[in-house]
Amino acid sequence: MNNYQAPTRFIGKNSKYLDICPSTNSIAFEEALNGEIPEGFAWIAGHQTAGRGQRGNTWQAEPHQNLTLSILLRPSHALLEKQFFLSKAAANGILDGLEAWSRATQGENFNFEIKWPNDIYLDGVKLGGILIENNFQAGKWSFSIIGIGLNINQLNFEGIRGTSLRCYLELKDPISLPEVYNYISQGIENTYTLFKEGQFEKIDEHYHERLFRRQEWASYEAGNERFEGKILGVNEQGLLEIEKEFTVESYDLKEISFIFPS
Repeated sequence: MNNYQAPTRFIGKNSKYLDICPSTNSIAFEEALNGEIPEGFAWIAGHQTAGRGQRGNTWQAEPHQNLTLSILLRPSHALLEKQFFLSKAAANGILDGLEAWSRATQGENFNFEIKWPNDIYLDGVKLGGILIENNFQAGKWSFSIIGIGLNINQLNFEGIRGTSLRCYLELKDPISLPEVYNYISQGIENTYTLFKEGQFEKIDEHYHERLFRRQEWASYEAGNERFEGKILGVNEQGLLEIEKEFTVESYDLKEISFIFPS
């Protein structure tokens, strides 16, 4: 039974629930290529056997405990040069949804943040991640798949620097996954609409307000160099800008690693 039907105009309103699949992004990409699927359609999996994250990493999640889904978007090709703003808009939408859920169900806000390039953090610990995959046909931006993984009810994080909503909030009962899905869908619909309207300054401002470690001195590693730096922001190309002792440098996602206290 599919309990995932968000009360939105189009994001997450129509969906397909898969009890088990290799990867929602892979299935979404294939079906978007081969069929006339409306924008905003979502694929949700109870269990992914080969979920993927940034840099080709595997996304590990306990079966039926977390929210793993992919959403189809069809941005205008005219917005191609602003491509990374789609990533910023998606991250903003997820955080907006999580914040709305926390206010409605817990009566307070929590410290949700975006860790560059596409991780979702809660109080400094990983809660989930985003993987965006784009398709181009005849040189035109055809569609994008927004893959989302959020730890909701998982309790075991042995050997992993992660948490879930239920674990962090120390809740006795499981959280409703369709309920969180509804809030996330509404959040993404709002911020994706800003993207389509070209409100990039508003997207950028909202993104940087919740950027993990922004304006904080912390440890990083690039190449063989470990250094102290301060994140200034993320530019239009999606590069991380860090102030070092005597200079400001920009890094792509494969060029720098965050160092955490052991």
